[in-house]
Amino acid sequence: MDIKYRPVRKEDGYEWHTLLCRVWRSAYSHIFPVEVFDERDKYIEDKARQFTEDKFTGDRKIAYVAEHAGKIVGLMFGTLDSDYEYFKNEYADLVALYVYPDYQGMGIGTALRDIFVEWAWGKGAGRYVIGVLKDNAKARKVYESWGGTLSEHEQDFIVMNVGYPESFYTFEL
Repeated sequence: MDIKYRPVRKEDGYEWHTLLCRVWRSAYSHIFPVEVFDERDKYIEDKARQFTEDKFTGDRKIAYVAEHAGKIVGLMFGTLDSDYEYFKNEYADLVALYVYPDYQGMGIGTALRDIFVEWAWGKGAGRYVIGVLKDNAKARKVYESWGGTLSEHEQDFIVMNVGYPESFYTFEL
C-alpha cells in the first residue's frame, strides 16, 4: 500500500478533525457514552475553520499526517513540552496518534511514531510519554509492544465533566 507522510497543512483541518472523531468513536465506544461522540461531531466544521499549522507545528511541536490515495488515514501530533504536570519538563509528549481502523495493523502508527521519535531525539529529548485511557486495551498492547514502560502515575482524563482513568507509558530515546 502506498502511504505518504507529510507535515500537516492548514487545509487538512476538516480531514484531521473528522479522523479524530471517527477514530474516537471506534476506539472509545466501550468507554465513553455516545453523547461524547455526538458532541464532538457537532464541532468538526468549527474546528476545521480554526485549524492552523501554528497550533501544531513550530520549534517545539510537530504534526504529520499519513495519506493514502489523497485521503488522510492517520495523524500524529507531538511536543517537547508535556502538558501532563507529572511529566512536565522531563518528557517529550506524543500527544495524538490516530489511524483509521481500516488502516490499522499496517505499520502506519509505527511510522508516525518513528517520525516523532526522530524529531524529538534531534531536538535533544531523552525520553517521551504517551497518555492512554486505562481501558483502551488495544492501544496499551501496541505501546507495550513498542517497549513502553507503564508508569505508576495515573490521573483522570476529563470528558464532559466525568473523569476516566488515564495511564502513561514512558519510552527512552
